[in-house]
Amino acid sequence: MSKNITHLSFSRLKALAHSPLALQRYIEQTRSATKAMDEGTLLDVLLFTPEKFDETFYVLPDVKKPTAAQVNAKKPSDETLAQMAAYEAMIAEKGERIGINVEQLEEARTLEQAIRNNSTVAFQGLLHPGNFSFQVPVEFFYKGFKHRGIKDAEGRDRNGNRVVWDLKRMGGRSGEALVRSQIRNNMYDLQAAIYCHEADMAGEPLKYYIIAIDNEGYVTPFEIGRDAREKARYLWHKLISAAHRVNLEGFDMGCEFWGDSEGFFQF
Repeated sequence: MSKNITHLSFSRLKALAHSPLALQRYIEQTRSATKAMDEGTLLDVLLFTPEKFDETFYVLPDVKKPTAAQVNAKKPSDETLAQMAAYEAMIAEKGERIGINVEQLEEARTLEQAIRNNSTVAFQGLLHPGNFSFQVPVEFFYKGFKHRGIKDAEGRDRNGNRVVWDLKRMGGRSGEALVRSQIRNNMYDLQAAIYCHEADMAGEPLKYYIIAIDNEGYVTPFEIGRDAREKARYLWHKLISAAHRVNLEGFDMGCEFWGDSEGFFQF
């Protein structure tokens, strides 16, 4: 990988807030996609870019993967040969697409409808294709780094207010208190500051919403206001300074990077 940080994004800054090593692993993409990550992508596609479903996902048929014993058998049965052929055909048809089962698709469609039918989302027209664009790229240069990201939605609400909003899956958490805590823990106020940066710097009014949904389909809408975004800017500046330091000193530091001069945190 490059020895330097070439650009920043919310995800990169969040990783750096943990440690340079976490950022290095994120940049190298050494983690395999998890089931939760795939399901998050599935919900995004259903809501924002449904036309891309077939090119992104493959609904797996009920074909079992042959066991090692079946594959290594000296004389496989006709049934095993048929199973192996069906499985190989399925893998070939799937290609590079993300494989999901019927249950995952049904669950995602249930969550999709919960969001579409939510009273706040519907009343504000946040999914109206005539008022909003979806999966909108953002890119700007700030304090020595190019910043990049993808806003889930950008447009105008029912009152004509300019709006950016992002969808967040919250696992088992819903309701004001738990979602407020997750916004803090996951630094979504920092993401708001990044996505609203150009408007905030120009003094242009812009609202930023988070539409949070839990696994049961409960939707908790939040607005991250201008004051909260300005407070998050202090953290942003701290992380940018850290990124410049990493470019000078390298990625070979764990959490001690954020400790005192002796490499310790104080308790």
